[in-house]
Amino acid sequence: MGAYMQAALEAVNFIGAQRLEGRTKWRRADDAGGSDYGLYHGSSGIILLLLELHAATGSAQALEQAIAAGEEVAAHLARIDSLSVSASNGWPGYAFAMSELARVSGREDFRALAGNCLQRLRDQAKPLGAGIGWIEPAPFSEITGFTGEREIYDQSVGAAGAGLVMLYGDRNDLHPDALDWAVAVGERLLEVAESDPDGLRWRLMSDMPFAFTAPNFAHGGAGVAYFLAELYKSTGDERFLAAAKEGARYVLSRSSSVGDGRLVCHTEEARNPIFYLGACHGPAGTGRLFLELYKITGEAQWLEEAKALTKGLLSLGAPETRSKGFWNNHGQCCGDAGVGEYALLMARRTGDEAYLDLARRCAAVILENSTMDGDRRRWIQAEHRDRPEFLQAQTGYMQGAAGIASFLIHLDTALAGQPVKIALPDWPQEVG
Repeated sequence: MGAYMQAALEAVNFIGAQRLEGRTKWRRADDAGGSDYGLYHGSSGIILLLLELHAATGSAQALEQAIAAGEEVAAHLARIDSLSVSASNGWPGYAFAMSELARVSGREDFRALAGNCLQRLRDQAKPLGAGIGWIEPAPFSEITGFTGEREIYDQSVGAAGAGLVMLYGDRNDLHPDALDWAVAVGERLLEVAESDPDGLRWRLMSDMPFAFTAPNFAHGGAGVAYFLAELYKSTGDERFLAAAKEGARYVLSRSSSVGDGRLVCHTEEARNPIFYLGACHGPAGTGRLFLELYKITGEAQWLEEAKALTKGLLSLGAPETRSKGFWNNHGQCCGDAGVGEYALLMARRTGDEAYLDLARRCAAVILENSTMDGDRRRWIQAEHRDRPEFLQAQTGYMQGAAGIASFLIHLDTALAGQPVKIALPDWPQEVG
């Protein structure tokens, strides 16, 4: 067994130690904090890891635990009247996780639940202009202090992320109307795009109550443009591809030369640009847009832009050097695991061994910064850049041990020539 797989199994041991007594649900962190069922921090994300572990090792126990956790998720969803449009914590994340569990387990009840989650997501949408959208309480109000309802556009907590899961639902036959719904989402996003001399821009939400214009993937134009590019692949409608290209052009206009590469600023309003490096606001997210545009069009400029973002990341000394936008975080969203996943994607798309070396370097940093307690491996880290003192060892997928272990399994199996990875709807579909 390789060192990466061994470390992943030790992370699974840590997660297992946080299991609630008599349940197949886990504490969010090892400090006796709360627990939830979502994909970002909770059980649905851990289910994905268990399915990958089953695929990589044949572990029957991992599959049994994933099924038991899925049954708890199903019971939870039966008690829920409404959920957020958030791709990770709302209906979309549950639809994806339950569909993947159905695919591996063969359980039709999980598949039906996934389709029902999509239907309930659509039921909460409202007819808006030429399409549909979601009007919800302003996200991050606990941080910003701004409240009230607004239409949400972005990939992370808004319409673009919901649209990506609808496209996933269409590809996997979860609902006969999934593609029509995704098209309606795309029509609305075309309508609300802001024209700019440098291309098309989408903000996090309508009537932005605070200064936060983020060009990158999670809350900005790159994520919306990525959805529109994927929508073009499913429909052949050239309007969606044209808008995706204009979105990419806008994103590039907000980039700066860094070393022999370039990086896109976190927000336009910052006087001194901060360059995030992870998946949420850095190359590991935004680079996916350029890779997909290259795959769709064959136009070399898009591949060169993806490579330039990686060069910018390396020019800041990542992953070994922790710059301002690459803090004490090793997870899928903001840290080394997300960068490592992107490096594996670049290696697969280009055939360049240098990207495999970057993935190995990310793994080395991850292992070096872990803490062992017997046979349990954990990562004590800061989820938020602006709260460096708030440290936790989390269990979940996007910010904790599950997502880090997922990357280590992916790296181990990729190096063996049989990559195992459940690609989320906002990742290019490279491996099964």
